[in-house]
Amino acid sequence: MREHGTVDGGGDRCFRGDERAVSVTVGYVLTLAIGAVLLSGVVIGIGGVVDSQTDRVVRGDLAVVGQTAVANLESADRLARAAEVDRPAGAPDANVAVDVDLPTRIAGRPYRIAVDGEAVTLRTDDPEAVAEIPHAANLSVESSRVRGGPIRIRYNGSTGRLEVTER
Repeated sequence: MREHGTVDGGGDRCFRGDERAVSVTVGYVLTLAIGAVLLSGVVIGIGGVVDSQTDRVVRGDLAVVGQTAVANLESADRLARAAEVDRPAGAPDANVAVDVDLPTRIAGRPYRIAVDGEAVTLRTDDPEAVAEIPHAANLSVESSRVRGGPIRIRYNGSTGRLEVTER
């Protein structure tokens, strides 16, 4: 670049039209801006991946916990039917209880369990997820709703029904 200047009486040069000092500042600002844009893009991208993975983990864990609850409900059903078949005449009503240790939280989130005559349904609110697992219990199952966590599946011989309660 050509220098346009004159020598003043004080020996100072005046550089008209010389903007080279600005290029360092502009380069620094552009580097910071590009870095900020890239960093925010990475943060947004990773946030979406984390939310997606959390949703997938919650749905998978709900299904696993639901299968555990169904398996124990069906076990209580088999035990209760066996107790009724082998009960001698005049003996007191059969009572069966199966304690199930389910986790209180799934992926750090609370959940609810609903049991009815056809299925066990588990739900979370954040993320909103539902897992419904049908069961094959032969005895009637009393409809109930409990919080996720340790439960008790009880057969009451006087009512002839399976009940699910919190422990």
